[in-house]
Amino acid sequence: MKKLITRFAGLMCVSAAMLSSCTQMFSGPTAAQMKPSYLAMETNSGRILFSQNPNERRPIGMLTNIATALVALDWANARNVSMETELTVPAQACQWPDTNLLHLRPGDRISLRDALHSAIMWDDSACATTLAYACGSTLSSIDPEGAFVAQMNQMAATIGMNATRFKGSNGAVISMASTRDLALMGMYAIEKPAFKAISSKRNHTATVRSGYGQLRQVQIINSNRLLAYDNVDGVRAARSKSAGCCLIATSTRNSVKMTDPRTGQPATYAQRLLVVVAGMPDSDSRYKTATGLLRDSWKPWEEWQKANDFADHSKFIILPH
Repeated sequence: MKKLITRFAGLMCVSAAMLSSCTQMFSGPTAAQMKPSYLAMETNSGRILFSQNPNERRPIGMLTNIATALVALDWANARNVSMETELTVPAQACQWPDTNLLHLRPGDRISLRDALHSAIMWDDSACATTLAYACGSTLSSIDPEGAFVAQMNQMAATIGMNATRFKGSNGAVISMASTRDLALMGMYAIEKPAFKAISSKRNHTATVRSGYGQLRQVQIINSNRLLAYDNVDGVRAARSKSAGCCLIATSTRNSVKMTDPRTGQPATYAQRLLVVVAGMPDSDSRYKTATGLLRDSWKPWEEWQKANDFADHSKFIILPH
């Protein structure tokens, strides 16, 4: 089914059991100083159903890893890089011990597949940085990280994340975005089959090869507790000191038939809710808010379906083709 895209004008992180450390200076407000924000929308129409502070720029913590994984996946696809390709862990990836969840050491090797799983499924800064250096080194031998982050920001601009600025390739470096922008990133991510497949997994076993050739395996448990809830199939839960507890999640229902308001002809539409919750003080409030949005958003969506009211452009989000 061809995705229905509507014009948009104006309106518009259980995590790992530790908070991510951050070495970058940050002079802006922390999660504790900012009011939480959230947004719920139906992605196939772009219809916003509930929102609070959707345009306020805020730290996004380990949700940054979503963008890292997306750029890495695009790089692998463009260059026909196998998911079994082994990446070498750079020294820079090990500078945040609290979020080096696979306990990687410089010179270790990990497959592209396993690095993506760890970066997406839990708050792993080391695997995200390893991905960035592997990809970025094909763009710049002098500054692989910088070249990779530039690609992250280019992707953000391309899909309309106008309030976003990525400062690093992982969530231990503080980047800023709005909840609206996170919704766009979530929409973009869930349309990538490889990303969706990883983010919907409950667990995964990663293999790490040491510099001496020894192998060890680590079980990765997805930090997104909502995967047990009513057809939720992604995207990511995250937590950090700067951003608080955040979450992007999507849930589906069966397709419906309705009249296309642009043509007056019958059409079949998929139904997918996406919710973003940012800056929550703890995991319980994050999941309580998200489950409430997933539960309550279908009713206003059904009411809008009957009305087919496209007049208020502030109630839609664009995801450019």
